[in-house]
Amino acid sequence: MTSSTTPSATDAAGRTIQAGDTVGGTTSGRYQTTITGPVVQFGKGKVKVRVTNRPSYGGLRDANGDDTWISTDRVFLVHPALERQFRGFRTPDGHVWTVAARTKGVLWETPMVAQRYEGPQLRSVYQGMLHPVWEDFPAPAAEQPDTAAVRAQALAEAAARIWDLPQDYELDPGRGDARQLLERLAAEAAAGDAYPLALPWALLMDNEDLIGLLGDLAHVMQDAPHMATEAGHVHARHILTGLEKACGTWRAIAETQHAHNTAPGPDAEATA
Repeated sequence: MTSSTTPSATDAAGRTIQAGDTVGGTTSGRYQTTITGPVVQFGKGKVKVRVTNRPSYGGLRDANGDDTWISTDRVFLVHPALERQFRGFRTPDGHVWTVAARTKGVLWETPMVAQRYEGPQLRSVYQGMLHPVWEDFPAPAAEQPDTAAVRAQALAEAAARIWDLPQDYELDPGRGDARQLLERLAAEAAAGDAYPLALPWALLMDNEDLIGLLGDLAHVMQDAPHMATEAGHVHARHILTGLEKACGTWRAIAETQHAHNTAPGPDAEATA
């Protein structure tokens, strides 16, 4: 898992993570919680993560400023260190606290304050109001994404837009709501900045089939927030598989029906 020169590990998706990379993951044990933060140390089959997403005060779960071990099969890469680096915590008085030293735990310090604090002490002084400070860097020139990656992201974005519809939004075939929704998404994609239309074949469908497609996508996304967070991010791939399966089924229906609707009649040659 580690090398003799640059310590690293492999996350649940098989990507390499190194010190300083921002990762997310779910802790094990009785008080499980999902945390994000920079990697500060490597162990055998696990990485130590500095918590940055839980500004809590008291309680039994890991909170901002704590260093927590997470198994690599529960970890996923969020940002490489060359894109974003963690600098410390800002408190309500405007101070930015950075790591001063490591004894048994991590000590935090800031200019103009003589006292150094461990994480629990610092949280106690500010009642949990520790806000992470990040420094962003220009991302390196991206390689041309492969077709599968573009399709996966486009499908996820399209499904998310459908999922974000108001709960009382009814897709009525008589009003053509499904087609209006799809055409609006197409117009937004054609505006320039968005990805190309993710489901161009869906424009071939009639309103009733469109409602069937949107209903299947909504069904797949129903448990997505739970599966992708509380149940562990490794399940995100199962969500994508469900979206792909639903789209593949309805694409076959759309293209078959369109071919049937546009096929020449039995007397086409005679009248040509």
